[in-house]
Amino acid sequence: MKKSISNRDVERIAHHAGLTTEQVRAALAMRGDVFPELQDRVAASASELRYTITVRDRVAMAAGTSVATVNRAYRPEARHLVRPEVLQAIEREAARMGYTPDPVAQARRTQQSTIVAICPEMTHLSSPYHAALIRALTEVVTERGLYPVITPIPQDRLLPDIAQSSITSLVVLWEGPRTNQQAAALRAAGRQAVLIGHHERLPSVAPDWTEAYERLTHRALEQGYDMLHLGYYSEQRWAASARLEGMARALASSRHQPRLRLWLHPDLDLTRAVEALHAQEMYAAATLLTVLAGTPGALERRPRLGLEGIIQELTEELRRLQKDGSQRVALLGYSDMTIRQLMWQLTADGSGLRLGDHLGLAGHDNLEPIMRYLNPVLTTIAYDFSDFAGQLIDQIDPENEGGFTGLPTELILRESL
Repeated sequence: MKKSISNRDVERIAHHAGLTTEQVRAALAMRGDVFPELQDRVAASASELRYTITVRDRVAMAAGTSVATVNRAYRPEARHLVRPEVLQAIEREAARMGYTPDPVAQARRTQQSTIVAICPEMTHLSSPYHAALIRALTEVVTERGLYPVITPIPQDRLLPDIAQSSITSLVVLWEGPRTNQQAAALRAAGRQAVLIGHHERLPSVAPDWTEAYERLTHRALEQGYDMLHLGYYSEQRWAASARLEGMARALASSRHQPRLRLWLHPDLDLTRAVEALHAQEMYAAATLLTVLAGTPGALERRPRLGLEGIIQELTEELRRLQKDGSQRVALLGYSDMTIRQLMWQLTADGSGLRLGDHLGLAGHDNLEPIMRYLNPVLTTIAYDFSDFAGQLIDQIDPENEGGFTGLPTELILRESL
């Protein structure tokens, strides 16, 4: 199969199909006034003559130029050789046909890749939060003239192959238990990476939860809840530490001291976790974790579950707390989607728990704009997903070996707490 079409090839196809060269060119250019029967006739003749018609060929035909000129138009070092009016025609027809040059081939030819590998964990793909952030990343990467490639990481793999390949200019990772190993593998491969989360050796970006959660906890304290459930704490998640720091600051400055509950990862080493919080300068969180470790019933180890499992356990926890005499419970530290699902579950099973009277709920991420129209309206912590994605991609710099950027957050007070 021949890879590109010349004027001589057009003549051969026209002769074989019993058409004029102008008809063949119009069909190859996918003009809107060409009948489908003519398109099919040209395609059949090209196939019989063993030609492969590419989108690049069609762009060249539509722009009235050659494939070689189209190639030059998309090579930075040769673009100036194309006349402005021809370049404009190529770009117009390429946009009409949805043509972009092969980024892999360009990277191999020029040794300058424009591919950004976005690497969520495989388990992230069912999460509305990760879907929203991946979409924002894809939009920002495309706006910067780069090519996003979404390549999930299976649980049995450290990284996808493309992340360590020379065709990739940047790798976007999510913070997790394997972050240190992933960072080491990418350094060994000479690939640059940025992290959603917090890491000493990688440029990283995450919402700055501390101040917003301090304000949110103060709101719960002011409303006189006699039990605060502080969510789930895992040492490898910077977001969980930042949220706990905000909560701890509010509790340390309040006269009202409610009972506290905190769920822990089953394998968490409390001593090491306190040391890690000190290293991150989250001193209030370290002090609170130490106090909770000495308070009967304050800490409980729970396995990390999927959304359905979390909802079931939270529902059972709220029922038990009510039976134990905790008349009013505020639940903090979970995402909007988790809290919204919990609210639906409590309504569906007739638990009798009423917002305000028995229960206060707040989420984070502000994922669903429609939530402001639902009843009851959810108190949440918001941030700009596009800004988040832009801050990450702005980290592209071979000299950037680390550093953390905290994304501003906003507490949005509504009816649920």
